[in-house]
Amino acid sequence: MRQVLVFGIDAATLDLVEPWVAAGQLPTLQRLMQGGSYAPLRSTVPALSPPAWTSMITGQNPGKHGIYDFVHLLPGSYRLTSTRRDQTHFRTIFDLASEQGQSVLAMNIPLTYPPPTVNGSMVAGLGAPSQGRFAYPPKLRDELLGWGYRIDPVHEYVPGRDAEYIAELEQLTRIQADCFMRLLQREPWDLAMMVFRIVDEFQSFLWHHMDPSHPLHEPRQPFDSAILDAYQLMDRILAECLAAVPKDTTVLVVSDHGGGPLYKEVFLNVWLEQHGWLQRKQTPTLTASSTALMRRLGLTREKLAPKLDWPLAHALRRRIPQHLQHALVPEQGMTIANSIDWSHTRAFSFGNIGQIFVNLKGREPQGSVEPGAEYEQLIDDMTAALYELQDDGKPVVDRVFRANELYHGPYADTGADLNLIMRDMSYIAHGWRELAGDTMFAMPGTNESGTHRPTGLLIAYGPNIVAHERYPEVNITDVAPTILWLLGLPLPQDLDGRLMTELIHATALSGQPPEAIVTAALPITVPPDVGWENADEETEVLERLKNLGYVD
Repeated sequence: MRQVLVFGIDAATLDLVEPWVAAGQLPTLQRLMQGGSYAPLRSTVPALSPPAWTSMITGQNPGKHGIYDFVHLLPGSYRLTSTRRDQTHFRTIFDLASEQGQSVLAMNIPLTYPPPTVNGSMVAGLGAPSQGRFAYPPKLRDELLGWGYRIDPVHEYVPGRDAEYIAELEQLTRIQADCFMRLLQREPWDLAMMVFRIVDEFQSFLWHHMDPSHPLHEPRQPFDSAILDAYQLMDRILAECLAAVPKDTTVLVVSDHGGGPLYKEVFLNVWLEQHGWLQRKQTPTLTASSTALMRRLGLTREKLAPKLDWPLAHALRRRIPQHLQHALVPEQGMTIANSIDWSHTRAFSFGNIGQIFVNLKGREPQGSVEPGAEYEQLIDDMTAALYELQDDGKPVVDRVFRANELYHGPYADTGADLNLIMRDMSYIAHGWRELAGDTMFAMPGTNESGTHRPTGLLIAYGPNIVAHERYPEVNITDVAPTILWLLGLPLPQDLDGRLMTELIHATALSGQPPEAIVTAALPITVPPDVGWENADEETEVLERLKNLGYVD
């Protein structure tokens, strides 16, 4: 019986793992790396969890599966809504294994809500509401809640309360691991996968504690080992999983992207406005006017953040009912969207990595750019100007990708028209935020000192895996076809990834040459303009994404 266990550590990076393994601080990962193969894993563009994890479990680029970000524009509007799995059509390794009669167990994978019907069990991860239909079969949800299972922590990260946040995330991770172990030992499975998010969150919020070179670093803080502690917790949980599965199980340790320090935020809508490609309304909203006044008075976020009593501010906010918060302070994204003169705007940005969208006629409700020659000229002009953008006398943009360089498939035109990589992602771009002022760059707030990097990691270990080899970079879409082969399943012809033959013993490959099959075409539909069925669930998910810094 072939079994494959996939152990996901969101945002894990070889930049940290390799030196810690060399120092003997991650013994389980060390054993797998010495007894198996490993490589840097190139993420999607943008290097965000939704497209990255989805590309990993489909073997396809975002143009085929249609998942690009935590949020997307509702068709026919400029309103952002949180992304769900069922808003496009795609097959995952869990669907394909189920169709071949194999049993699956998948838990906590981001953007898998609502969970599909599979031959086994599926528990959705980040992007799922805490009390919604997050588990399949449905009865599993109540059982998990009875075990104390939660998808997300109860409290968000608050500067000044680091110890409480660290303790809660570690406890949540332990509970999630215990629930996964129960199912791993109880349920039949050929393919099992679990994703943990603690490393991603600690790297995002606590990087400055570990990194003496970070601008927000404060010496003699008690949290400088928090990120290492998170990796070591992962190492111990991985050891428990290995002890619970048969010794001939093939194990893959994967991450969706890497992580590193965050130094600056870039406000792309301000940049677009300064170049004449975006225009504000003459009468700004009340919130936009207030923000502009505060900036003229020098009361900027980066100046106020170090002086703010964050625990008190968050405590006060929690006492205000959510519906009153929205009434008093509308969602920032919607405020800025309502501040834009769309009929005179040619391009705009949303997302927090660096995405620019053309306000295209026939695609956007008030599109102002004609497809064809006008579109291509605008893309050329923006690309040239982006490469000239500087901060501190140095270029900011490493690479500008056009959509057709990255995406192909039925959903290729639903992603950003331009995707930016800025200083190896140590600069990130905010779209909907900060349009009220004229500031192009800002130091990150005190609640965010780390961000993503373009490469994560892949570690493979098992009876058919080559031992003690470090390989050059592999692509995140290569994971799915390799898992299918390890399960003895045929590979659909519409995969973009490849079987990673370099990781596999030649004798195993010769005994099982990869078999390709043609799968039935899936229906291609535009997501319905209805958003979520349950507004409270959408609000909960958006609030969680906002707390993580993924939504403005």
